[in-house]
Amino acid sequence: MSRPFWPLLAMLIVLACAKHPSLRPTPQQAWPATLALAESAAAGGRYRIADSALIAFSARFPGTRESGESDYWRAIFLIDPRNPGQSGPDAIAALAGYFSAPSPRDHDAEASVLRRTAAVVTALRETTAHATSQADSARTEADSVRTQADSARLALASRDRTREEVQRLRDSLDKVLAELADTAKELDRIKKRLAAPTP
Repeated sequence: MSRPFWPLLAMLIVLACAKHPSLRPTPQQAWPATLALAESAAAGGRYRIADSALIAFSARFPGTRESGESDYWRAIFLIDPRNPGQSGPDAIAALAGYFSAPSPRDHDAEASVLRRTAAVVTALRETTAHATSQADSARTEADSVRTQADSARLALASRDRTREEVQRLRDSLDKVLAELADTAKELDRIKKRLAAPTP
């Protein structure tokens, strides 16, 4: 039977078991079909389906060695960079479930490496998020300083224009006052000439 039929087979087994409790498989019998379904879904980029199938298996057969295997494979898919829902903390939690499963376990060495990798990925992601947040804050602060500098520059330019206008008005006023003084002197001369007795 080719690989694409595994998901269909797994679903048929689940439906048959639901209708006939006496046909319910043991964890050892149900695990290969569940793993095949999860692997097929993950290979096709359907990570949520893979995760849901593995969670459902663990809920159905809690505390079993196969339930631990389910947690192990969940962690693998959760740490996969292709997974849009990639989560280091969730992978670490799944591995905690794996390590709580009864011995013997088949993947202790790999799970230990995977747990350390998930911890590093999580730390890197948190550091990146923190650095990005700081960069955004610095960029916002720089924009604010730039805006304040632009406002100050505009205020200074406006003040310079106002000073120039005031000086121009003063110059005009001085000119008008000088003209008035000349006019007053001319009027005084005219008055004196008019007041002088005629011979």
